[in-house]
Amino acid sequence: ARAFPKSTSMAKAFFVSEDMELAQLLLHEDNAFNCLIEVGHTGGLQFNNVYDEDRLINGLYTVKVNLCYELLRYIEFLESHMPALNIVPTYYGNVDNEDRPRESHIPVYDEQLRRLNTEMRAVMEHYNTLERRHNYLVEKRYALQKAEKMLISEGPDGAELLFTESIMIGLLKDQSDAQPISSQLNYLLGSINVEKFQAFEIMLYRLFGRNLLVRRAEMPEPVYEQSGAKRELVHKFVVLLMTISVTIRPKLLKCCAAFHVTIFECPETSSRRLRMIEQLEHEAIDLNIVLGETRDARLKILMSASRISFSMGVNLNKAMKVYDLLNRMSPVGSQERQKYLQAECFVPKSQVDEVRAALNRGAAAESGDIVGLNPPPLLLMRTRKSKHVPPTHFKLNKFTRGFQNLIDSYGMADYKELNPAPYTIITFPFLFAIMFGDLGHGLILIFFASFLIIREKAIEEAARTARTENEILNILFAGRYIILLMGIFSVYVGFIYNDVLAMPMNIFGSSWSCVYNATTIRKATSKLGLDPNDPRVYTGHPYPVGVDPVWKISGEDAITTFNSLKMKLAIILGISQMMFGLCLAALNCVRRKSMPDLLLVVVPQFVFMTCLFCYLVFLIFFKWLNYGGLKQSPYNSACAPSVLITFIDMMLMKSSELEIGGCNKGMFPKERLLEYVLVLVAFGAVPILLAGKPIYLTRRQKKLKKERGERDTGDLKKKGRQTLTEMRTSPTHDGSPAEPSQKRADEPVKSSSDHDDVEFDATEIWIHSGIHTIECVLGSVSHTASYLRLWALSLAHSQLADVLYEMVLNKGIKNRLPIFIAVPMLAAAFFIWALLTVAILVMMEGLSAFLHTLRLHWVEFQSKFFSGSGDIFRPFYFPPSTIRS
Repeated sequence: ARAFPKSTSMAKAFFVSEDMELAQLLLHEDNAFNCLIEVGHTGGLQFNNVYDEDRLINGLYTVKVNLCYELLRYIEFLESHMPALNIVPTYYGNVDNEDRPRESHIPVYDEQLRRLNTEMRAVMEHYNTLERRHNYLVEKRYALQKAEKMLISEGPDGAELLFTESIMIGLLKDQSDAQPISSQLNYLLGSINVEKFQAFEIMLYRLFGRNLLVRRAEMPEPVYEQSGAKRELVHKFVVLLMTISVTIRPKLLKCCAAFHVTIFECPETSSRRLRMIEQLEHEAIDLNIVLGETRDARLKILMSASRISFSMGVNLNKAMKVYDLLNRMSPVGSQERQKYLQAECFVPKSQVDEVRAALNRGAAAESGDIVGLNPPPLLLMRTRKSKHVPPTHFKLNKFTRGFQNLIDSYGMADYKELNPAPYTIITFPFLFAIMFGDLGHGLILIFFASFLIIREKAIEEAARTARTENEILNILFAGRYIILLMGIFSVYVGFIYNDVLAMPMNIFGSSWSCVYNATTIRKATSKLGLDPNDPRVYTGHPYPVGVDPVWKISGEDAITTFNSLKMKLAIILGISQMMFGLCLAALNCVRRKSMPDLLLVVVPQFVFMTCLFCYLVFLIFFKWLNYGGLKQSPYNSACAPSVLITFIDMMLMKSSELEIGGCNKGMFPKERLLEYVLVLVAFGAVPILLAGKPIYLTRRQKKLKKERGERDTGDLKKKGRQTLTEMRTSPTHDGSPAEPSQKRADEPVKSSSDHDDVEFDATEIWIHSGIHTIECVLGSVSHTASYLRLWALSLAHSQLADVLYEMVLNKGIKNRLPIFIAVPMLAAAFFIWALLTVAILVMMEGLSAFLHTLRLHWVEFQSKFFSGSGDIFRPFYFPPSTIRS
């Protein structure tokens, strides 16, 4: 019994914005944090002006904001090391309800995270030192092994050495221009990044020419290299640099340092090299044992951190937002004892009790109901209105939210302005279907939207737990009910068009019959047609629902007929929607009690549109109902006048001569006289639209001056500013900053000093009125022509479907090849046709029709009554936590 009033209230808050209450919030410092945490999970409270750039910060919570930021950095540091060990933070789906942060939790978080951070940094410092040492030992051992093979020629691996040491000394002596200083080889052993070796080798050749011999060998496994704070896995070469000159060694070391070559100690004798290799192997084994223990310690710390990092990260982000908000609230009380914080806020009238309950829950969260330990939060309703218009808030559900998003993309409705979204629920999918109308394509949309709706909970859960956000899927999922309605209306319009994947349906039987036999058709020397005035060809009874299937096989006549039908249908629907928009504009004026706007702006537009374009719609219906096949002259098809020519003659106030004798000069008696009257009335409304409101505002200002004289100059200036505001504001909404009827009687009128120099300016008012009049008159013509896109896109969609059917699928159906070739060919043709149908006709054409429908609503429909200049209601609210939080 109580659900019906609640649903009625919700429906009302969807047609117009919900009532907003201006409130003063008072919070005690002891429980302010917990109160705001509960409010953040509930929503419904918008704080005014706290996030302005010139807002003064009280500084009471700056330390705690910095603490939360520092703890979040600790969590980020711990989580940055988890991927290396394939550790994933534990995700808690119900963290928002089961683990809400309290102010007493912050010190606990601080203690745990600081301990984990200290331990992790110590372990990582020790681990990095050991790992660098281990990598150095591995590189050095491999370098010595390669150097050993390069410098000796004995053993089974001696084939690697092309020349003995004495031969190499001789070669280097022969290449050197100067006398050798030493009679033995000098060499350097090191490792270098593979990517740097080519440049390093070229540099050595240019500096030392043939005085230096370079040998290299690639290491079998990549090793970690530390480059500043970056640690990466790289491939390296072992390089052996040999020369007989001692003087070039310092230059050689500088080149190695420039290219980050790691230099290793290399003993001169083979026995010492082998002994060093053995020592390095033992040391590497010992280091591996220590590294394993260090890895276990690191794994233990990160596993502990992974169990708490997600929930702590979510709660610390919430805490930082709350502390930042508390830092922006105004302290109340004496300078020594400022125990309360206050802020001005807006709250929806229906959520006042819910917000108060959340505040009380927060106050009792830790202290319970102990008297004296639980200072109550206060949410006081203010009687006077704010200096600015309240924000706009609509009650939405998962069905209406998608349509509201379409409107909000254009602009937010003003406070208490009519919301276009409820009407868009019907008009948007219907106009889309006019352009997309095909029963088969509509079923594809229905199946896709139904899948999204059936799998709704699974998709939402997958979106919450996904590491990356799928934006395309999110957009489609948010508009699942829009897609469903577009599919349903497309099925309906496709049934009216009698179009199923470019094929007609003959459910009720055609009203047309072919009277030609095969002999007549074979001997025909010209085109044969079906005469609608012949009762043997046409029964006179229209097809019960939609278009007769005979038109789909009528060739060029079908295009002509569908052109005429869809063009007239586009005009009818367009004018109907624009007239409905004007009706909503009138309703807006009635709701605001703005009779000048209603009588001097909306009514002239209504008269202009009715006399011209509604009469055009009347002519279309009159022609459909009175002219046709099997009717006697002058009401047969041959005498049917062109609606376009008739309307042009009406605007030019002239008459066209009849081309066919025996037909009436007009559609009905006194038609020309009626058209002259309608044109005169329509253009007579234009001066009222142009001069009506400026004259009214000028007379109102003169009346104000006459009544008050020059006694209250400040009040006159204020009235002049209000007049300019009314004129500059769109006549379809109220732009005054406050409603005079809602102000208290005892409240003094104050004038802003910033605008004292702005007074009543008749010139500016006339300019604004002229611009608005031009927009209305020219817009009525251009907007009506804009609706012809319904006809153009519908025809394009139909013809493209026909082309795909005839050129792809029909080729496979009508092939006369042997069955073992025909069946695979038909399957291939069907696959290509289905793929192109989904990709082009459903996805690309559907997107095109969607965008054109969106434009018709934003420009042609909403411009008649919707301003879109309101402020959206932005409550202090924590959105549901996801794994990306």
